[in-house]
Amino acid sequence: MNKILEQPAASSAVGPRFFIYAGIWFAVFNWGASFVAARFLLHPDSTGLVALSPTLLAALRFSIASLFFLVPLLRAIVQRQLSLRDIVLMLLLGQMAFSVYFWMQYTGVQQTNASIASILVVGLIPTFTALLEPVFGKTRLALSLFAALLLGFIGVALIVFQQPVTLTLHSGFLFGVLCLLGNALCFALYSHLSKRWLRVMSPVVLTGGTMFGGACGLILLTLLDPVQNRWQDVMQLNPGQWLALLFLALVCSVLCYFAYNTALSKLDASRVAVYIYFEPVVTVVLSIVLLGEQLSWQIVLGALSIACSIVLVTWLKRRGYQETSTDVQPQTD
Repeated sequence: MNKILEQPAASSAVGPRFFIYAGIWFAVFNWGASFVAARFLLHPDSTGLVALSPTLLAALRFSIASLFFLVPLLRAIVQRQLSLRDIVLMLLLGQMAFSVYFWMQYTGVQQTNASIASILVVGLIPTFTALLEPVFGKTRLALSLFAALLLGFIGVALIVFQQPVTLTLHSGFLFGVLCLLGNALCFALYSHLSKRWLRVMSPVVLTGGTMFGGACGLILLTLLDPVQNRWQDVMQLNPGQWLALLFLALVCSVLCYFAYNTALSKLDASRVAVYIYFEPVVTVVLSIVLLGEQLSWQIVLGALSIACSIVLVTWLKRRGYQETSTDVQPQTD
């Protein structure tokens, strides 16, 4: 009798969990595809097309995206679901997750190179997220979990280093590396802080508040350097560039961030963040299909390493949860 009553509850949980993981894969795929769209806007191949600066592109992307979260954000403020402290904290979190994040990332790419930036950012975000778990909760970082995260980092390194990388040390190289380390740390902090707020706040409101604050910060950064960030170039974009910009704003920023925050409200931050390892895999596959690049053994081996890392992290997390549930036994008189 008990088994018959418990069966609908177990089966009903399969549906929400499926949509959660589907949302994670949706975000990872489109975030990987966003590199193609961003390259088209930053470095157009055709002559005569305007090239946007990195900060201006980020400001445009999140300014457009934040408009879609403005109505639920204002509704929450009018209905007094948010206090003044919540609004201030969301604005500050937006500077970390969007303004500072993109400034550090583009500065790091400028001072080092794209390969080093990809390794440090994509590879270290899940590692920093897992390393910060003991700070934000009672979870203890096991050696086996760290080894699984390291396996994913090795996979990212194999994909990025498929071509020789030449480094030239100069005065700004160390500063660029520090910016990239701070870039990965910012996103890891955002994952943990937003997860704590998602217990009492909806993903739509949190995403809208942080994104609106980040857009304001990015706009301010563009105004501080009007020579490099020319807003008049926006009116010179062709229809294809506008399509790429809307893809970045609507799909990658609105839908993907909502799916990511929704997953954070249901799963551990380290389990969600480890899927970011698949972003460079998606980018490489799309580059092969759209740009005609060759598939090398490093890509295949790196993809297998990343897949094994995700499987191991998921298994270790599930095993740790089961062991914790088994150890906690009800008291009997």
